[in-house]
Amino acid sequence: MHYCDLDIAECDGVYPPSEDSFLIIEYASCSGKAIEIGCGTGIVSICFLKRGCDIEAVDISDLAVECAKDNASRNGLTLKVYRSDLFSGVSGTYDTILFNAPYIPVEGEDASWSGGRNLEVVSRFLGQAREHLSASGQIYIVLSDLTDNEGMFRMMGYDYFIIKKISFEFEAIVLYKLTLKA
Repeated sequence: MHYCDLDIAECDGVYPPSEDSFLIIEYASCSGKAIEIGCGTGIVSICFLKRGCDIEAVDISDLAVECAKDNASRNGLTLKVYRSDLFSGVSGTYDTILFNAPYIPVEGEDASWSGGRNLEVVSRFLGQAREHLSASGQIYIVLSDLTDNEGMFRMMGYDYFIIKKISFEFEAIVLYKLTLKA
């Protein structure tokens, strides 16, 4: 597929570029040192890298890590991509964290789109992200409006802003910007 003046290959077993990916690309911003959690094909990180962002990417899937590396290479770019279950293999702090979260609250499904029971992946992400977010940092996260995202953000100690909401027949996907509560 061609997007962002890039040639991005879809890879078997890897979450493909979708509306939620494009939402982050179009409406999120990158400042300082950045990381994308759950990079899939790498389209988000590669677009931000092309814009001059100092970004690296991780994914729990070895297939996704290889796919993202290959996509960066096919576009003449070098992206640092490595395997990590959320922040388990990540060290240091970041000014921008991007996460196209698996936001469907189901169990036993493909990890690339299933958020697990009660969105456990998102809850784990929010708990771990605070250890890797600089004091003035920002998180951009895409979630469905079918869950109480705002309540979860407040409970986890984040201020939130709705950047963009796209409605579909049965749900909307929302791009949030989160910052640590002062």
